[in-house]
Amino acid sequence: MGVTTVNEMRRHLNEYVRRELFAGTEIPAPSNRRFFPTKKDIMNHMYRATVKNRFSNCDQVNVSKLVDRWLRENPKDKLYFRPYADIEDPDLESTDDEDVGSDTDNENDDEDVKITKKCSRQTMMFVHQTKWQGRLLNRYGNDICLLDATYKTTRYALPLFFLAVRTNVDYQVVGSFAVQDECTDTIKEAIGILKKWNPTWKPKFFMTDCCQEEITAIEDTFEGKLQN
Repeated sequence: MGVTTVNEMRRHLNEYVRRELFAGTEIPAPSNRRFFPTKKDIMNHMYRATVKNRFSNCDQVNVSKLVDRWLRENPKDKLYFRPYADIEDPDLESTDDEDVGSDTDNENDDEDVKITKKCSRQTMMFVHQTKWQGRLLNRYGNDICLLDATYKTTRYALPLFFLAVRTNVDYQVVGSFAVQDECTDTIKEAIGILKKWNPTWKPKFFMTDCCQEEITAIEDTFEGKLQN
């Protein structure tokens, strides 16, 4: 189901008023906002309906719930979601004073020492591939693949990557992933998930932006398989 725009919603409402509510009778004046709401009125109603259908005010919780629902509705599709989190690492400890334990410390200094746990950061990652995308990748993705990154397409500053191949008709997106940062290890991990889902995927060539992080991640993932 596609996203309904405000103009489309307004057109549907006008048709409903004319064909259903007042079929064969006098139609209210266009200035009557009860039956002909303004674009702002429609936007407000659409926003309230969207908020009402949310699972939580936290977007990560909403995504997690949606992933579970999508997998139930389409069990043959592949989805991976890892939310952002700060994970406490019991093996890492730090003190609030770098000089603690020096020879100049007096015997009472131990009372002021505070041991805190360091946290390791779990970055957000979302990887998605439908059943038909996987079929296209395995059929056309062993020659040349394209990796394209987009920015400023969502409310968050998250790079969104599209994996595309050339089919017998046109170019098609055969996988996508959104990550928290555009570093080599993160991109490599996401591509590795797609590779795990498609074990026969062995492209000869790859086309990317002039981005060293993307290039290195691809070369590390398909080491010895890509042709120069």
